[in-house]
Amino acid sequence: MLSAVWLAACAVKPEPISQAEHLKRAQDDYKTLYSTYVPLTAPLTLPDAIARALKYNYDAQLAKTEETLQDRQLDLAVAQMLPRLAANAGYSWRNNDNAAESVNEFTRTPDLDYSFSEEPSHATASLELSWNLLDVGVSYFQAKQQGYRTYVAVERRRKVIDGLVKSTQEAYWKAVAADRLMPRLNPLLVDAQHMLDNAREASRENLVPPLQGLDFQQNMLSVVGQLEHMRTDLNTARVQLASLINVPSDTPIQFAPMDLDMAAPTSRIDPQKLEALGLAMRPELREEAYQEKIDQQDVYKEIVKMLPGVGILGSLNYDSNRYLYNPNWAQLGVNATFNLVNLIEGPKAIAAAKTSVEVSHQRRLALSVAVLTQVNLSYQDYLASAQDLDIAKQIDEVEQKIRVASANASRAQEESEADRVRRELASMVSEFTYDRAIAQVHTALTNLYTSVGVDLVPPNAETDDLPTLSRRVKSAIAGWEAGQLPELAMAMAMPAPAAAQAVPVAGTSSTSSTSSTAASAAAAVAATATIAAPTTPATPAGTQTTSLATAQIPTASK
Repeated sequence: MLSAVWLAACAVKPEPISQAEHLKRAQDDYKTLYSTYVPLTAPLTLPDAIARALKYNYDAQLAKTEETLQDRQLDLAVAQMLPRLAANAGYSWRNNDNAAESVNEFTRTPDLDYSFSEEPSHATASLELSWNLLDVGVSYFQAKQQGYRTYVAVERRRKVIDGLVKSTQEAYWKAVAADRLMPRLNPLLVDAQHMLDNAREASRENLVPPLQGLDFQQNMLSVVGQLEHMRTDLNTARVQLASLINVPSDTPIQFAPMDLDMAAPTSRIDPQKLEALGLAMRPELREEAYQEKIDQQDVYKEIVKMLPGVGILGSLNYDSNRYLYNPNWAQLGVNATFNLVNLIEGPKAIAAAKTSVEVSHQRRLALSVAVLTQVNLSYQDYLASAQDLDIAKQIDEVEQKIRVASANASRAQEESEADRVRRELASMVSEFTYDRAIAQVHTALTNLYTSVGVDLVPPNAETDDLPTLSRRVKSAIAGWEAGQLPELAMAMAMPAPAAAQAVPVAGTSSTSSTSSTAASAAAAVAATATIAAPTTPATPAGTQTTSLATAQIPTASK
């Protein structure tokens, strides 16, 4: 017996996947990945890149599949509330009659001869219905929990979409800069290395003063190092973009022409309106709110479990035994059970469930503080990036003028070729810095919107039709760059905000009286002014929209 149990235990232990199976799986996955690549058929724009990422990226597909899984599990949870209906059929046979005698209870003497009332072989069939009201109550709250989990899946998909949008736009702008600068960068690096070798040779042969030669080499090495780092950064951006839009990493990408010139923002914003939106719209906070409701259902379940279990039993029966007077009959019964141990366990389970609800509530409050911090940091980062853009633009304009003057002086033999190359390299660095500042403004703007939970594309948006999705993304980007925020209904009355100075955007000195506390964030949202809704609604599925206080984001139009 023990040996049989031991053999059964050995049979349960799984075998590790062999290296050959891992290699076969890797080959199959590699073929699958390359077979799903969708080639580019037109010059790539930013809306097209984001649309492709949302449609083809595996992270987006995984989030969508997980949402579908939760929906199907909800259907299953609802089905588990139905009564149990079982159909049974059987056949019985024995080689002789099931005969027996009867004995009188009082005289202890046989009353009858041996007799039987059952055929040696007969068939039975039944249709049984059972429904336990206690199980139904527990299943009801479990189904409600699963319903909330479907909404949690929606919020998690929103978070995935926001991450894809941020990553795609950042990689896109860097890749655009690479496409513009790389054709000039590589020849300049060759010239720079040649000039650097010549400078080292001149220093070794004492053709130039030592300090002058070393100073030139130091400047050249500093610029060459920056350009090498720039080339690595640009090449990395291409690989990242190709991965996000589902094309092979070695595929050349042609970008649509665009105007890279950007103006610094000149308007201002009330950070309290952003804080209010963040508390209401961030997917992490909405997920925690649903989790609190899920935990609340556990309290109700534990209360229901303390009630007596009432079961309803019914069946339709048939027996082919010819000795039966009624071979067909119906049966109905009701029973009640009560686990007395629940009198001890129940209150403890309810207290534990209530504590879990309180933990969820406190966790959401702690996360709210982090969200408010992220909102304000994102806003400050956007202001700083706008200032950096303005400075980078001015530096680039000066460097380009120096490059032109240096080229003219070199042609007139008023400046050495080495100085011309060095200034050309410095000009390239300034262009890269300017392009990176442009990318940083777009990234900061995206971070600002996602930090307050504003979706570029709602999670219920249809992603199968790529052209339609691309147009929707383009319209939403235009709304973002115009500083539009979604309308949001705020039903709670919050305390009046204390007087405080609004944070001005770079380029302005205007102030406004608003509160800087998180407690009055929703009150700022309840102000009377309204804003225009985005062309494409950017609120999650199920969010009601009404008027919202003016919360104009500083624009940085191209």
